[in-house]
Amino acid sequence: MTKFILLGGYLSKATDGGKAFIEELVTGHGESPKVLICLFARLQEFWPDIFAREEQSFKAYLPDKTPELRLAKHDIFVEQVRWADVVYFRGGSSEAMTESLVERPEWKKDLAGKTIAGSSAGADALSTYYYGLDTREVRSGTGLLPIKMIPHFKSDYHGWEFDWDKAEAELKAYKEDLPIMALREGEFKVFNR
Repeated sequence: MTKFILLGGYLSKATDGGKAFIEELVTGHGESPKVLICLFARLQEFWPDIFAREEQSFKAYLPDKTPELRLAKHDIFVEQVRWADVVYFRGGSSEAMTESLVERPEWKKDLAGKTIAGSSAGADALSTYYYGLDTREVRSGTGLLPIKMIPHFKSDYHGWEFDWDKAEAELKAYKEDLPIMALREGEFKVFNR
């Protein structure tokens, strides 16, 4: 069994600042969980700063654990996924994340017993279809989860007006009938498959 966690985006906007999400990420993986942080949705020049913030969050919210965090790298990603107990796909460009994961389909083998999490673009990439908030159209994810995804639901994402009802209706009407995950900032859902 694989545990999947989808996060609507902006963990900092969760009522607890993200504590419950980070605790859920490592639940069931012992005192020293191996966590792979994947930032393929962001420009590589920003990876060190984002990774450093992730390290701080894990230390703050998991004082009784000693997680080993590693930064995902394109050239050794498949091996890193094999190593990890938890793979956490962070947000950014949904298209960039999806493209990176589709280029390496073998990463999806042997996920049993792992926790696979996605936030915003990461959640989009794990889904079958998602509504691209920047492109304002339905796009295809990797299909790992048979769902349709809308992150940042009903938020002031990027500070512009957005017709959330229209986005949800377009996604619902697109191709096959799959459950829609319309998750708000800081909201997460857990699935076992």
